[in-house]
Parts: sequence; structure tokens; C-alpha cells
Amino acid sequence: MQPCPEPGCGHVNRPSARFCEKCGRTLRQDRWTPLRSGHLLRGGLYRITEPMGKGGMGALYLAADTYAFGRKCVVKELLDYYDPSDPDEAREAQARFETEARLLSELSHPGIPRIYSYFSEAGRHYIVMEYIEGETLERAVTHLDPLGREVAARPLPAEEVVRHAVRICRVLEYLADQPTPVIHHDVKPANLIVDQTSGEVRLVDFGTAQARMQWATQARLNPGGATLFGTEGYAAPEQYQGHSEPRSDVYALAATVYHLLSDDHPGEHPFHFPQMGTLPGSVAAALERALRPEVNRRSAPAEFRQALEAWLIPEDGGQPFVFRSGAVARTTEELVALCDQNWAAARQHLSSGDFDRWFRARNRHDLVDRAKSARLEPDADAALEGFLRRLNPRLEAPRLVVEPESLDFGQVARGRPASRRLTLRNETRGYAHATWSASVPWLRFDPAQVGCRAGEEVSLPVAVDTRGLPFRRELQALVACQPARGARIAVPVTVRLNLAEEVGRRLVAGLRGTGRLAGRGARTGLLLWTRAFRSLVASRYGPMVLLVELVLLVAAMTVLWLSLPQAKFSLDGLVLIVVLAVLAIYLLPALAVVGGAIAWESFRAVLRKVR
Repeated sequence: MQPCPEPGCGHVNRPSARFCEKCGRTLRQDRWTPLRSGHLLRGGLYRITEPMGKGGMGALYLAADTYAFGRKCVVKELLDYYDPSDPDEAREAQARFETEARLLSELSHPGIPRIYSYFSEAGRHYIVMEYIEGETLERAVTHLDPLGREVAARPLPAEEVVRHAVRICRVLEYLADQPTPVIHHDVKPANLIVDQTSGEVRLVDFGTAQARMQWATQARLNPGGATLFGTEGYAAPEQYQGHSEPRSDVYALAATVYHLLSDDHPGEHPFHFPQMGTLPGSVAAALERALRPEVNRRSAPAEFRQALEAWLIPEDGGQPFVFRSGAVARTTEELVALCDQNWAAARQHLSSGDFDRWFRARNRHDLVDRAKSARLEPDADAALEGFLRRLNPRLEAPRLVVEPESLDFGQVARGRPASRRLTLRNETRGYAHATWSASVPWLRFDPAQVGCRAGEEVSLPVAVDTRGLPFRRELQALVACQPARGARIAVPVTVRLNLAEEVGRRLVAGLRGTGRLAGRGARTGLLLWTRAFRSLVASRYGPMVLLVELVLLVAAMTVLWLSLPQAKFSLDGLVLIVVLAVLAIYLLPALAVVGGAIAWESFRAVLRKVR
């Protein structure tokens, strides 16, 4: 066996251990080296981010699943629990690893992390598990940090400790009911994590649990037959003999509860629990039955749970919750399921505080707070959905269906309204809240956010703002429905613009614009010439200039007239020439000024468009 060289520890570890099972100190420097940050496993599928800890039989790493958008996961490296120099034993260990890892990967329970994958690489065995973000219950007891410094306990209320223990009992019941019972073998505060999302405790550090027993039948701590296996103080007596069963985990859980309630580390005096008398009477009695050395006299997981629940839920608080419809819920899990089936009644129970009173009677003040926070949501249906999600974070998200799968607006003309309808249907459970968006600005929704209860349909009008359509024959876009939980649903949209009508419309609009410009320029030019002519007439020499121009123009026109064949001079002809000369003197400059004004207005309009 290997004693730990760390001063103040001295823990005796089994021969195969690479790290001290108590303090985590490295025991053997040869052959094995830890994985570094950035190391890639399984062809780049998993990238090591940072080490998380180590123990006598394995090392834990935080990793990123590169094929799942960098999803966090935990990679556990299982160190040698066989003699690597013996080829037969190595092959047996490999087969055992695959068998047991496959068994673990088939487990599915909300109280344990999911097993994503298992594989062997370069002679090492790995299991990839779900990453549970939260603190371990080790924070509630006095312990050593990774640098070996003592950290003071942050005790938990007895009610909370017992509630966590009840949940772990259900996990142990599930493991024991498997066709091949699964035994964790290392239940302790450091392997119990409180999920920061749900607030529920999870049992972690599932390696190849059964294979840990191999050394228990080969390595002996002393001639008397005691084998160091599991974590000292938590491991049941039969584990030291290489024999274990589901009630071995019950012993470890009871030792964990004792440690959490008393802050008395059972590893300092294995099999003895001197502070038991300081615990609540019924809790102490339940622990004593679960800590019996004789495994056949020890409580089974269900018996231990029932004994703890008898203290946790007072007799007057153990009444079931009765819905107005007559449905009866005895557990929180049943309450969640029945709320889905009796949605309208459950909504009223939540808003009126009925759930609060039931939880308070069952000493579940944490759930009372969740019910109160859920009621802050103004939408009663959304409040109930959020409350159920708080009770069970793994609750199935409502499945939405959008019909039709695509929208075709056909041919549209600018300035004419065009709309279609989408139907949103909730086909599963609960209440789904969805937000609608479009990939282009010319699609409109009213409203942009909708909610839909199970079995119901909601109709959503989708309108095309034809004034903002680009000048193209066919336009494509996407309408997206994003549920509060679940995958986004995309609906393709097709719009065809009537180009012939649009060209005609633009031509008419252009002519109208040109007409407006010409009219504005003509008015401006006439105004300018009128003012200029008046100023010329009113000036000292203006009339004389005009008179000279008139005489010269009349003379020129008379000469031109007389130069025509068969033209004769007459008084009427002279009068006509004088009238035309007067009009020419006024109108010809006016036409020039008006033309210039029209040209200037056109130039200004072009500048405005360019800018």
C-alpha cells in the first residue's frame, strides 16, 4: 500500500492509486502525466480546457465538445486499476471498461449526469459526462482546498441537508433497480453538486463503478483482510472485503449526511459517529439504521428515504395537493405532471398562492420562493410555465409547429396592401412564448410576440410593405419563429413584383415630377422677369431703351416683310408688326429666364438625390 507523503495527511492508499484519495497529492511520478489545456482527444472531438481534480483512481478535466459548439463537458480519465505489464490483465481491464461504461451510458435520471461517450486512447480510458455547474456540498463542511489550506465550513440547514439526501436516495433506488445494479462506491460531500440552475443536488463522479472492486479482492491493507477502498470514513465495512451491494451506497450517504449535519469528518474515526446524539432524534435514528455494519440489517435506499421523509414532511404537512378538478398530487413530480393536465386550474392555484401554502406545509420553503418569483411574470400562462420549469428544469419544452411551411404572396403591386396568415400550434404541453422576426424590413407582424397553450392555435398576420420593395421581379425572405425554449423555426417567403405595372407607375411618377419641376421653374422665371421688366420700365433710361429696341425691331421686321415675294406695305400690316414687336420685346427674354429657371430647378433636384 502507498502512504501519502503530504505532511499532515499520511493517508494509506491502494497500490494502484496515482493520487492520494484524501488530499489529492500525486503519489507516483513515473509514466503518468496529466493532460494539458488545449490537448485534443478522439481526433479533436474533445478539447481539454482545465483540470478539475484528481483522486486515487482517476483525474477529471473540464473540456469543450468541439462538435457541439464548444459545449462544456467533463472528461474523466480512469487510471490503471490493473497491472499494465500483464497483457492478459490489460485485455480484461479493457473489456471490463467497455462493458461497464456502456452500462453507465444507458442510465437516465435527473439526479445523475448524462454519460455522453466513452473511449480508450493511447492506453488510457476516458468517460465523457455532462458538466454540472454549481458548488459541491463539501463547502458545507470543514475541508482542505487544492493548496492544502483549511477552509471553514458553511453549514446548511438540517432541512436542506435532509432534502438533498432524499433526492440522492431516489437516485440510489434507480441505480439499484437496474437489471445489473449499479453501485457508485464513492458517495461523499465532494461528489454531490447542487445544480445552480435547478437548485437540486446531483450525484457525480461516475467512473466504471464496478471495476473499482477489482483491487479490493487483490490488495490488502493488512493481514486481517481490511482493504482500503472508496473513501475512508464513508466506505461501508463490506467494501473493505471486496464485496458491495446497493446498501453500501446507503451507508456512504448516511455517513455523508452525518458529516454535513455535524461537521465531524467520519474519516477521522471510521465506523464511529460520536456526534450522533447532537442530531434531531428521528434523523439520528434513520442514520443509525443506515449505518449498521451488518449489510443485511442496514436500510435499503427506499427505507432510508422514507425514514428521512418522515422527519422532513410533518404528519400534518404530508397531505396531497388536490386540484379543483379533483386530481391529486402527492409529490412535486406529480404536481408538475398534473399542472400540465389541469392547466387552467393550476394557473389559478399559482396566482392565489395555493402552491405556496402546500410547499410551506411540507417544509419546502425553497419552492415557496420559486412560486413567488414566478408570479412576477405579468402573463399568467407564462408565469405557470416558468414555475413548472423551476420545479423541473428538464421538463420537456413545448413543441411548436408553424403552418404553412412557406409563404407565397404571389404577384404584388406597389402601394397595394398584401398579407397572408401563419398558424402557430402547440402540439405537446405547457405554454409556448415565441418571438417573430423577419430577414428584411418590408415584412411586418402584428403582434411580434405571441403565446400558445397546449392544443391551441394562434393565427399571425404577415403583411408586405409594398412601398419598400426593391425593384426586382422575385424577392426572397425568411420569417423566423423563436420560441422561448427550443429550436428556431424558419419559414421561406416569396414575393413577385409586377414589373410592367411598376415601370408604368414609375414613368407616370417621373412625368408628374418633371411637370412639377417645370411648373415650379416657370413660376420662378416669370416672377423674376416680371420684377426685372418693372425695374427696367421704372428706371430713367429704361423706357428709352425699350423704345429704341421697339423701333429697331419694327424696322427689321418691316424689311423682312417687304423682302417676301408679293408683299405690299399697308397700315394694317404695320400695326401687326408693331404688336408683334411689342410682344417679342416682352416674351423672348421671359422665355429665356423661364428656361433658365427650369434648368436650375432640375439641377437642384439632381443634387438632392445624389446627396
